[in-house]
Amino acid sequence: MSEQDTYRPLVFSVVEDDGENVIIEISEEDYRCDLEAGIDEGSILKPGHYKFRRGGFLARHPELKIKARERVRPDRVDDE
Repeated sequence: MSEQDTYRPLVFSVVEDDGENVIIEISEEDYRCDLEAGIDEGSILKPGHYKFRRGGFLARHPELKIKARERVRPDRVDDE
């Protein structure tokens, strides 16, 4: 099968979401549907609960935060 034939979006249910952490659930039924669609077993999440942290990338890599910049305004020259 080609890559196009096996494309299927990740299907999950949100179990808990507190704004910073989110817990999702992959059901057995969705897992089986992915396998039947021809998706490789190593490429899909197994049934169960998974905990993810929102916005964790910049917390782990503070050096990548955009630094505040001062806006420089040229002096205005009045026409006399």
